[in-house]
Amino acid sequence: MIKRLILAVPAVRPAVEAAYRRERRRRERRRQREIEERDRRTVAELAGRTDLRLNVGSSGNHLAGWLSIDIRADDHCFGMDAAKPWPFETGAAEAVNSEHFVEHLSLDEAAAYLREAYRVLRPGGLIRTTTPNLRGLAELFIEADPRMLEVHRSHGYQAATHGDMLNNYFYSWEHRHIYDFESLAALLREAGFEDIREESYGESSHALLRGIDRHDPEELGRSVLCVDAVKPA
Repeated sequence: MIKRLILAVPAVRPAVEAAYRRERRRRERRRQREIEERDRRTVAELAGRTDLRLNVGSSGNHLAGWLSIDIRADDHCFGMDAAKPWPFETGAAEAVNSEHFVEHLSLDEAAAYLREAYRVLRPGGLIRTTTPNLRGLAELFIEADPRMLEVHRSHGYQAATHGDMLNNYFYSWEHRHIYDFESLAALLREAGFEDIREESYGESSHALLRGIDRHDPEELGRSVLCVDAVKPA
């Protein structure tokens, strides 16, 4: 009897595994519906506000007092594709932040993101964009300082040479476009923003935007571009 049961296991295993997969998909669909309903309630609850702080593409980096937004919604992130129309009212936000997000978009998607950010911001609202810095990366590549390559590796990246380091920024993590200040400022200006300034990591002339950066580049500060801009009042 025991032998027959043991021999039968391989035969039933595919059916059992298929049942487990169906149950897992069912639970995932149910959880997705719950998150979508939560997000609908969130939008309704925020109606009429003009002081929202939106942290776009936040992934696991959450800022106190800011609404975390990511294309992959979870228990901590509002689900939204930031390159498509946003569900928030015009003039609902006082600030929009994105850190290491815009480089994952095509140029057309980045322009759409900035247009929606402009719409949702109230007059005088602020936007901060932190992204890899094309000019700084080019300088680091040309200088070929072994110490900078060591720091890059210490962040968990594989790079045998400075060329590998440069290519990591261009092609790893589904990056689509790397900006220098001039090209990012042009996109911001096209969306309607003014008072466009390049800032340092963690620094800003606007108190609200000061100290909100979370991806510390350490000695690779030149590899990061931080740009603040204002929606005209």
